Amino acid sequence: MPTPSIYAARRFHGEKLPPSPARKGTWKLSSPIWKRNTVNYKIFGRIVCFTRGVASQRAPEELLELIKTASESPLRVIKEITNPHEIKRTLKVSILPWGDLCLHEYRWDPRRVALSPFRLSRGERTWHYYEEIQRNNIIVPEPLMLVELKTVFFTTITYVTTRWIDESLKLEEIALHENMPSSCNSESILHACVDTIARLHNAGFVHGDLKWSNILVINERDPRIVLTDLDALKKSSSASLQSKDFARFLIAPANSSLSSATIDLLIERYLKNRHTSRSFLNTTIRRYLANNLSPHGKYGSCLPSQ
Repeated sequence: MPTPSIYAARRFHGEKLPPSPARKGTWKLSSPIWKRNTVNYKIFGRIVCFTRGVASQRAPEELLELIKTASESPLRVIKEITNPHEIKRTLKVSILPWGDLCLHEYRWDPRRVALSPFRLSRGERTWHYYEEIQRNNIIVPEPLMLVELKTVFFTTITYVTTRWIDESLKLEEIALHENMPSSCNSESILHACVDTIARLHNAGFVHGDLKWSNILVINERDPRIVLTDLDALKKSSSASLQSKDFARFLIAPANSSLSSATIDLLIERYLKNRHTSRSFLNTTIRRYLANNLSPHGKYGSCLPSQ
């Protein structure tokens, strides 16, 4: 078995990454933030691992076995694969010494397998962008392990584990129990969500799926916002994509639709926090809402005023 190849944090697929600032009590700037290990696995196969912290001390085969064992007896099934067109399974698992983790398992279909040598997988994008997102004061679940099974050059299965976030509620769950945004708590939560999305866009990212079930809220009275389900996350400063990204957030669940006045206030707050293209953003956001919140639109509901 070949010796695992270990690369420093600024080496990823041959690309130079910007230096990450030192964090007190965790690592020095000159130390590797994460490691990349590759070992042979079965016939024509490889295991590719990206790891942080204590996971970096484990062999790839050991990490794969830990993940497989945990997936067979999860603490909770969050999302199961129910038909041949689905590829993602999400579980709450417990793996020592990390404790409770969120495990995402991707079983790639033939089309994605064929394209895998030419692009980053969803798990790799999450790993690749995590440090930059954190530097911009945006909270996302911390990825701890990324394990991919490859046959020759093709990725067939991807496992991603992130820290489990306790004492949090989905924005969708809060909306079902409160008359949003009439209460003070709900107003501060919505404002915190808008500010977080604006920071994400100013940093040059698009989330890609800002529905309320993908937004976690920690401490409703002094809310901290966590963006989850980063499968569609990508680097883009496109004002068109970012405005549609924000507009998707404004389309609340059916039982919690926002009033036109509230939507106007949230758009105004978002535009104030943006650095450029405010007029274009405003126009594109409202056009997207008009198309999707009309009686015949995808999310038929109330329309915002102009």
